[in-house]
Amino acid sequence: MSTQSASAADPLSPGTIFQDCDGCPNMVVIPPGFFDMGSYPTEAGHSGDEGPVHRVTFRRAFAIGRFEVTRGEFAAFVAETGHGDGDFCQVDLGRDWEEQPGRSWRNPGYEQGDREPVVCVGWDDAVAYTAWLSEKTGKPYRLPSEAEWEYAARAGTRESRFWGEDLARSCEYANVFDRTGKTELGLSWDPFPCHDGAARTAPVGRYLDNRFELHDMLGNVWEWTADCRNDSYEGAPSDGSAWNRGLCDYRMMRGGAWYYGPIFNRAAERVGVDPDERFYDSGFRVARDLEHP
Repeated sequence: MSTQSASAADPLSPGTIFQDCDGCPNMVVIPPGFFDMGSYPTEAGHSGDEGPVHRVTFRRAFAIGRFEVTRGEFAAFVAETGHGDGDFCQVDLGRDWEEQPGRSWRNPGYEQGDREPVVCVGWDDAVAYTAWLSEKTGKPYRLPSEAEWEYAARAGTRESRFWGEDLARSCEYANVFDRTGKTELGLSWDPFPCHDGAARTAPVGRYLDNRFELHDMLGNVWEWTADCRNDSYEGAPSDGSAWNRGLCDYRMMRGGAWYYGPIFNRAAERVGVDPDERFYDSGFRVARDLEHP
């Protein structure tokens, strides 16, 4: 499918891939619909905050980034705005997570190219990027809600991962903790039983997409969402909007990362994190509202 520029022709039809400006993220229009959010206790890796499973309905289309925001895209934002780099990032030195002074998205502790997802960015950094995009384009960019994120990640599937339950095929679709990572990083937990060719981050779009033509919805890096932390889905919104009540000193991340094995790289997996924290396996993708008649 070709990429087109957005214009006064909004609303764009579901499945359209577009950019609002040169250098802006590629966006995909996600169709209206519904899905059952969360996981059942029978799912391997299930935790209590993934239930109860509940129906979420999207009455309108929305757009979400086809890829995670890249290091090059974030660098353009910093160059134009002077946004600070931050002066620390959480890294794993083989013993436990440690806050390392001097680490940042420019220097996360391993080499990255401009087409790899930006890491070592906090929730406020991600929100600032979306605000800059909104000002630059005149369009309402933001972080996706948890519900939007999971709906987009599942893309009409019900399994724990959008490619199915065959763990041996995971490396075709995602950059996860695999045999490559096990060999190079020496971490103790069990890997996916395959080789994805990357021990840490990989260029966005390297692996196969899901049915909505989105890449890296699982694996590569954790992704910030707009929602506050809640330890269950009791009382969660059913319309796909962000849950702005609860433990709002924490914000939710989704999608797993290159650092993690099968338990964490699932569509239902969720984790609440201090928004000031930055991790060398965490980034974000953007969403935007569409104009509707």
